[in-house]
Amino acid sequence: QAQHSFLVSVEYCEEEVLIHEVMGSDVRIAYKPFSLMMDGIPVISLPKPPDTIPISSDRSTLSNLLSLMEGGVVLSSREEGIYAERHSQAIVSWMGGTGDEMHVMERDVDPVMLFNRETFRQELERFSRADGFQPQIGFSLWFGQDSSLSAPISISIKLPWAQQLFKQAHD
Repeated sequence: QAQHSFLVSVEYCEEEVLIHEVMGSDVRIAYKPFSLMMDGIPVISLPKPPDTIPISSDRSTLSNLLSLMEGGVVLSSREEGIYAERHSQAIVSWMGGTGDEMHVMERDVDPVMLFNRETFRQELERFSRADGFQPQIGFSLWFGQDSSLSAPISISIKLPWAQQLFKQAHD
């Protein structure tokens, strides 16, 4: 399984609207990119809000939020772990990968490590000895709120290589 890949699942108001796997070390998650590449980085383009979202106020909240998402978030898979950079005007918060606290991602600062490979390996080792909790195999991003409870857009990112290692250790 490739060390650098992402399985991205996008929900609007708790309704799944997109699942996409990216092979490669970088991906940008953004709304209405001009092309499928920006700065040589593949883009996962967030879809327009579907009509199946029941309340029109939710749809207009989503539309407003998406208009702030053109720069999006860039994820980069490196030797040490997965990093993120916020380019969107929308609030971005995240959790998972390295602990259970909610963090707000600052804009235009150095990339933030969301997932530490060494921590994952240590947690996996402890878990396989029945000496610890199940390790995180990914992380979540929320857009528009600094709390996961009310965020209109949530994105779950699983790391296929981590899933594979966990499955091997579990079996």
